[in-house]
Amino acid sequence: MVMDIRSLVPGHTKTDLGKTTRSKSKRSADQSQSTSGDADDSVSLTGHASQISALVQQMKSAPVLDPDRVSPVKEKMDKGEYEIEYERVANKMLDFEASYYDY
Repeated sequence: MVMDIRSLVPGHTKTDLGKTTRSKSKRSADQSQSTSGDADDSVSLTGHASQISALVQQMKSAPVLDPDRVSPVKEKMDKGEYEIEYERVANKMLDFEASYYDY
């Protein structure tokens, strides 16, 4: 659904937004078809956007698991020596919730 937002003024309600006349929507569709092939699209990234893009690529290429942290736990589990520290887990959960909700 195409919505013409150029003519919106303060006081419009959400129910008014979707209502357009048939000729307006047809005219805007015709305009978008005629101008879509005329202009070349281009994107320019700022320095921060380039850094973010590089970090995203670095994260994508990083391994999902850290073997240095996983292997000791795996060894303890295989030997039956792994014990869950319930109080520590609960405190970590509470710390996370507190930081998430900014208590």
